[in-house]
Amino acid sequence: MKFSQKEINDLLISWVGLSIAFILLREGGIPGLLRGGSDILTDPLVIPGRFIIVGSAFVLHELSHKYVAQRYGLWAEYRKWTGGLLLALFLSATGFFLFAAPGAVMIMSTGWITPEIDAKTSLAGPVSNIVVGTVALLARHAFLIGPASTLPVFLTELAFINFILAIFNLLPIPPMDGSKILKYNMVIWGVTFGIALVLFFVIL
Repeated sequence: MKFSQKEINDLLISWVGLSIAFILLREGGIPGLLRGGSDILTDPLVIPGRFIIVGSAFVLHELSHKYVAQRYGLWAEYRKWTGGLLLALFLSATGFFLFAAPGAVMIMSTGWITPEIDAKTSLAGPVSNIVVGTVALLARHAFLIGPASTLPVFLTELAFINFILAIFNLLPIPPMDGSKILKYNMVIWGVTFGIALVLFFVIL
């Protein structure tokens, strides 16, 4: 894959911003941090772990779009949306929920982008989330039946966030990925969305 310096900067800023938002949300926002008892102060692995979780869910999702688009000879670069990042940080600071729209991969072509190429490019992101979430789910299962019986919180969060992102992006509402996939093939959209939903309920 080819990257411009601006794209690298935008990806890093979005990754850091979303990771901070996710950390704030998991700690109950600013009110939760003020109450004390935060595990980020007692466990040095919490912050790196949550950066990895966001990276696997968000960064890999966007890079999957980019990879498939470039395989078809399209120009594709990620661009951050500063307003979306600030909104994510503000909402997560309340401790109630996180609505993340940090940016997207911009795709252009000098020729015609067929519905099939558009659908495959759109499908790549959610599929990457489903794959990562499934691997984490299987790893958690293996961990639970092994010698140690403590619930691996990291693997649970890793699977949970990836499945949530897959479901969110597969919603059949423009400009979400799901709307482009559904327009091209209802069966492919239904199967993919169904798999993401089932796996999400398995992790609960």
